[in-house]
Amino acid sequence: MSDHISEQEIIKLLKKLDQGLQKRENNSLFLETEINEKTEDGFIKVEQGKIFVVNPTNGGAFPTIIAEYPVKIHVDGKEIEKPIQVTTESIIDWSIDEKPLYEITVSEDKLESYLTIYAKVRHPWQLNDKPPSVNQIITAKEDKSIIIETLNLQDILSTIDSMNIKMNLDVVAIQREILQPTYKPVVIARGKAPEQGQDAKLDLYFSQHIEHFFLEVRGKVDFKNHLNIPSARRGDIIAKKTPPQEGQAGYDVFGNVVPPDPVRDIRIIGKDNVEITSDFSVVAQKEGRPRITGNQIKYFEINTAFIVPGNVDIHTGNIVFSGDVIVYGDVLDNMIIESLGNIYVTGSVFNSTLTATGSIAIIGNIIGSNLYSGYFGMLYNRLYNSAKQLLEYFEKMMESTKLLLSEINKKKIQIRYGQILLLVIENKYRQVWDIIKELLGVIGSVQNYNKNDLQQLKDYLELFLQPTKIVEGMTAPKMEDFMRALKEAYMRVALSQESNVQININQAQNSTLKSNGDILIRKEGVIQCDLYSAGNIIFFLDDSVCRGSKLEAGDTISAMNVGGITGVGTSLKATKKVIVKKMFEGRVIVDGYSVDIFEPVENRIFDRNGISQVALKEGDSD
Repeated sequence: MSDHISEQEIIKLLKKLDQGLQKRENNSLFLETEINEKTEDGFIKVEQGKIFVVNPTNGGAFPTIIAEYPVKIHVDGKEIEKPIQVTTESIIDWSIDEKPLYEITVSEDKLESYLTIYAKVRHPWQLNDKPPSVNQIITAKEDKSIIIETLNLQDILSTIDSMNIKMNLDVVAIQREILQPTYKPVVIARGKAPEQGQDAKLDLYFSQHIEHFFLEVRGKVDFKNHLNIPSARRGDIIAKKTPPQEGQAGYDVFGNVVPPDPVRDIRIIGKDNVEITSDFSVVAQKEGRPRITGNQIKYFEINTAFIVPGNVDIHTGNIVFSGDVIVYGDVLDNMIIESLGNIYVTGSVFNSTLTATGSIAIIGNIIGSNLYSGYFGMLYNRLYNSAKQLLEYFEKMMESTKLLLSEINKKKIQIRYGQILLLVIENKYRQVWDIIKELLGVIGSVQNYNKNDLQQLKDYLELFLQPTKIVEGMTAPKMEDFMRALKEAYMRVALSQESNVQININQAQNSTLKSNGDILIRKEGVIQCDLYSAGNIIFFLDDSVCRGSKLEAGDTISAMNVGGITGVGTSLKATKKVIVKKMFEGRVIVDGYSVDIFEPVENRIFDRNGISQVALKEGDSD
């Protein structure tokens, strides 16, 4: 082998070496690029009680963190309740959600205090080590080898003292619970509940309802026997009030006084023919029907009855009476009975109006008539309406008169009060003369028993129908006195309203009945009538009918045979429920929900829950 190498061979070798070096450089660059482009997820790990976060590379996933009870994790100052992504920049803190060793609580009424022990000692907590994970769940464990807090009596007593709990403290119970914990609330202090008093009570010894109001003997009504109308004799105790009894105060666990609930009294006042004794007995001073009226104040009186032995017709005239009216006959066409009590009719009522501030009972038929009882008896009473309406007009007239006199007096002109009043009436309130005439007609119908009570009002009213007497005799003080008489007239009616009223009938046609109590239909039923009751409307006989009528009750309607051949729709509207034995057609409305009946139904109860499933809100189906 020659030791000599030519230049060409050296160049070839150099090229060969250069190619190998380039190849190695290319391979190295490829490997480096391959390593640098590798994707890695971030992760979280826990070591020695510390949480470490590593970010992802080349588009890897960010790690998420969540804690397992009792560990609580806060990321950037906010507690998290579901997994959340974090980075190396996130500030992560942890804590332990554990109850204190004990808790002192007080009942809602502050009459008892409780100790609840949760643990006897407390240990420190440390995080469990966790290997790197992109979705990390943080857990912790107690270090039972170390005790950092122990339950003791003095700490509990200090807490109780800071809460100002001091009444009947049971230290023995506290000590017992510390030694042998039940881990349940234990009563450690007690207040004293107040002893509640008793509200006043009012016992009534008479019936407020009309029950079997006329007796039948051998199939005929015994017109002479009406003693089953609620009545009392002189000296009878018709009611008795038991006064309220005040309670005694108690105290709570803090030592504060706990007063008893205030007791409610009942104020009772005796009116006509009634005496209230020192022991709060209500004693009748004459024979008659006992009656109670009023809401906040209970008024007792003995109603005297006005008895009509036959029919009420053009010969008897209209009847206005401040007591009960008993008619042993019929009420004939276009008559009016107005009672500040009950109305009883043994016969029928034809095309007439009956208003009673109490109850109404009719044995015969009712045709083309209006019956108003209780509140409605007051509302439709002509004495009430006319007197109240006049009072409102006269208040305005007096104000106008006062202003006119003030302006005239500034001009130093003398003029009579009555002259200005008459000018005001003639120019602004001419309608009062018609109301005055109507009111005089009502007073003229008042039966002799109490007509004198309205004599002064009658004199004033007649004066206003004579213009010259208004000018000559009316003064401001007289006008005030006239206003007082008017107010007494309508208040007499208002205060006569009874709350526990009924309308009792057997049958009715083409009539309107309104009661703020119940309406009871005891026999044949109603045809083409309007009935309104603030209470219940009840049909008693199985074969009683309700046809072509509109019924509305504040509580319940119980009907037997509804609808039929009249051709006029029947409507039953109640707040609580409607009960029917058989309904041929019509509309049922309960609590604003309605359903139309096109096919006969039997033995049905309609209430809000049942009807609202298939019905529309009232008015939606119209």
